Amino acid sequence: MLARTAEQLFWAGRYLERAEHTARLLDVTYHRLLEVTPVEQAEAWTDVLRCVAQARQYNKTGRAVTGWSVSAYLVADTTNQGSIASSVQQARNNARGVREQLPAEWWEVLNSFCLELATHDLQRELDTQPSDLYRFVRRGVLSVLGVADGTWTRDEGWRFFMLGVHLERAEMTVRTLRVRLPRHQTDEVHEWFATLRVASALSSYRRRYRDYDQGSLVDLLLLSGDVPRSVLFSMRHAETILRSVVDPDSSLSVRLIGRSRAELEFAEAGELMAAGDITQVLKLVEEQIRAISNSVAAECFLSHAELDLQSMHVLPGAVPFAPEGSEEQPQVPT
Repeated sequence: MLARTAEQLFWAGRYLERAEHTARLLDVTYHRLLEVTPVEQAEAWTDVLRCVAQARQYNKTGRAVTGWSVSAYLVADTTNQGSIASSVQQARNNARGVREQLPAEWWEVLNSFCLELATHDLQRELDTQPSDLYRFVRRGVLSVLGVADGTWTRDEGWRFFMLGVHLERAEMTVRTLRVRLPRHQTDEVHEWFATLRVASALSSYRRRYRDYDQGSLVDLLLLSGDVPRSVLFSMRHAETILRSVVDPDSSLSVRLIGRSRAELEFAEAGELMAAGDITQVLKLVEEQIRAISNSVAAECFLSHAELDLQSMHVLPGAVPFAPEGSEEQPQVPT
């Protein structure tokens, strides 16, 4: 497969996964904050920006950290290349560029979803019916992924598309867990529900654990091999795909993802929690996923530069998302 085609499909997968995750994160946060104080709301919306690695970019806009302003930035702002509107449009553009290699049914579903989203008055819907808008985005992306699963021959195009999906999903989950885990030092059960709903894992958690504690949350969302949005689950699938598109004996990407996956495979949540600051462990996993993405770009795509995961482009010498520890945080009103 041509490197440009592989790159376009890889990013189409990442764009769509990011749009779906962002919609779910915003929807969960919107419902969680209906009955909390303004200060708590500002803190929660700051966390949302950190979960999608856009706190620094948002801070540069000078906007206040309010629910409507943050939501508009992450949904409708086309100057923000990580917004839902931008991500969906870029996914369509990438797929259109290689349309002759795609299943006709898949392209039809993706194209229809993108065109229908473009007809929505996003600003008005954020004012009047945000949950309906978020539901539309989630269902649209899930429909695209479902049709891909049912119609796409497991060729290299499908593999690169799904590699993008799984790497984006793994990074989103580990970052969300890292940002939100400190919130779970209290018995406030609604915080637990919110984090689990972002990962579509509330039912799985209830079936598996009796109590709500940080160790169980880490066990489910980081180390579970059978929860679709857990980090380990996504890394397993990404590794399997990667081994099929590069030479596994000489590939740096395969070595990186194999080592990271193995560390998760044999880790125990209790040991991780007892070893010290669990957020540092999660930060390390997040950095490992970025390194894997950069290695994939160097091996498989036209550019050997690092990926700028915020702008979703390959840029010469670009630096991936800044670690949250060094990132400027939006100003929270007191």
